[in-house]
Amino acid sequence: MANTSATTKVLRPVGGSGGGRVRGSGSAPTRARGRRIGRVVSLDAARGVLVLATVFWLAAPRRPLPGSEQWGSLALDALVLPAFAVVLGCAFAMAQHRDWTSGGRVIRRTLLLLLAGLLIAAVAALIGGAAAGIPFAPEGGTLGGLERIRVAGPLLQVAVAVAALGFLGVLARSWAGWAFALAVVTAVGAGALWLSTGICGGLSDRCSPATLLVGGVADAAGTSADPLVVAGVTTVAAGLGLALPAVAGAALVHAFLRARSVDARQRGRVIGYGLLAALLFGVLGILAYFTPTVWGQQPLAPTVALWTPPLTLAVATLAALLATAMHPSIDTDLRGGTSALGVFAEPFAAVGRISMLAVGTTLAARTLLDAIEPSPVRWFARLGDIPSIVLGLIVVALWLTLALWADRRGRRLRP
Repeated sequence: MANTSATTKVLRPVGGSGGGRVRGSGSAPTRARGRRIGRVVSLDAARGVLVLATVFWLAAPRRPLPGSEQWGSLALDALVLPAFAVVLGCAFAMAQHRDWTSGGRVIRRTLLLLLAGLLIAAVAALIGGAAAGIPFAPEGGTLGGLERIRVAGPLLQVAVAVAALGFLGVLARSWAGWAFALAVVTAVGAGALWLSTGICGGLSDRCSPATLLVGGVADAAGTSADPLVVAGVTTVAAGLGLALPAVAGAALVHAFLRARSVDARQRGRVIGYGLLAALLFGVLGILAYFTPTVWGQQPLAPTVALWTPPLTLAVATLAALLATAMHPSIDTDLRGGTSALGVFAEPFAAVGRISMLAVGTTLAARTLLDAIEPSPVRWFARLGDIPSIVLGLIVVALWLTLALWADRRGRRLRP
């Protein structure tokens, strides 16, 4: 089999000749490895598109999506982060199929994301403290602004989602298992939000599962809730909200695996299982949205701050439909190799392989610039939409160029 993409690794048994794979050659363990998944170009390309959308959103001053005012003026991150979580779940399922997942790997990745997120938050707090003239005087209760650190942010939320995904991966290892896990996680998450809505009459920054939990514990202890603790628990709750689309991504890949896509003759089965997964995500999202009305409550709004199931499952449904179209048309099979369309997908796949580097670096730069007073970000935003869009496109072009250079030179860039 010829390898038509630099992102695809074709496994061949020992003793095989050339780039082909001789049927029946090699030992039984070698043949088993040959059936394992190599790099799936459509998945890498989808991740690359999401990375480019993410860095564009981070580089350009944020604007709400048209017609989203009724849901709190949703911005591009309302779609990008859940979609990125879907791809995260897809990659986890691929690693699970290759027996690359373990508790140690999940813990290391979670700690890396947590430390990176906290480091960015700490540096931003110190920059903001220096700009405000806050001294480093522990005896006076000031740490140069570090006491005002924001324990929140996308990296910390993704870290929580990775930890939850790793825990569920111990229990679910098949299409049926991940589909059942998705239903359970949707019910638990939506149920907690319904309960909060019933208590407060609606979800808000002051009334959510996180604030109710912290407030209840503080009331029982006879003290007031610490804002830093509230922010930390809210970040965990938001991360668990992003775990839902990640579980959907794992279920989607296992649906493709169940289709046994090994040649073009089985593309119909791939499309069928992909549409089945999209239908599952859509039905669960609709149930999560409308079920509160059975008890006379308002529908569960797609709130971004808590990543509610109607929003994240809607994004997962769209991602599943996109993957259902991309996978059969780009990938010749699940062991490696691409069709003629792989040439067009290759640049985006190259970006997908440096996803954490691109997103993490751009997020760090944006966070640190936001912490400076006067903020250069707000100054640039006042120039208008056109300069902001141009800036975002320049940053996207730089990352695309770097990814293609690394791909051509055979370099693996790590965060």
